[in-house]
Amino acid sequence: MLNYAYADESGDTGYRFEASSSPRFVLSMIAPEQEEAFVDCLLGLRRSLHKPAAFEFHFRQNDDRVRAAFFDAIMPLRFDVLIATIDKRKAPADFRRRGKAGLYAHALAGLALRAPVPLRNCKLYLDGSGGQTHFLQELKASVRYACRVAGRPDQNFRDIRLLESSNPLIQCADMIAGAAADSAEKGHSMWRERFAVNVVADWHEDFAE
Repeated sequence: MLNYAYADESGDTGYRFEASSSPRFVLSMIAPEQEEAFVDCLLGLRRSLHKPAAFEFHFRQNDDRVRAAFFDAIMPLRFDVLIATIDKRKAPADFRRRGKAGLYAHALAGLALRAPVPLRNCKLYLDGSGGQTHFLQELKASVRYACRVAGRPDQNFRDIRLLESSNPLIQCADMIAGAAADSAEKGHSMWRERFAVNVVADWHEDFAE
């Protein structure tokens, strides 16, 4: 069973593709065996890269040197990765009307139902802060409903909360989401290959019947 998981996304939740909305929404979830090991790992990595303590690892913002150092550093650690890649261009109109919460809920429910272990004791943290009570309530209700309809209520998360991007595990989820999106959008698989052995669920949603 998992007790904690951390998730972040790459891409946006909009559908205005003519105005540069991303074609895909990628959400990655990382489930570490020992959270403290990631905290210590990133602290040491910042020092070795001569970065300040407040430096954050973000795939889109970091260059290849930092990306390579990051993946080299975390690979000795024990963790599982779950990835949802949703092709927004193929989403039907009724799905698009559900907006941001609908997209997040669909991705999270899809991963929950594909997780190799029950999630009933798992507390999930998403990147975010501030007053998003309604969003979280809608998200929890939607994921719970999807798991119940699928006949697998044990796959519903115990709780879903927000955690600021300064958290090392959120930054790990961001790096992995960015690498997965880079592979899906541009065919650049070199970064995704770094953690391929850790991927326990890899779901691609193109809304095909």
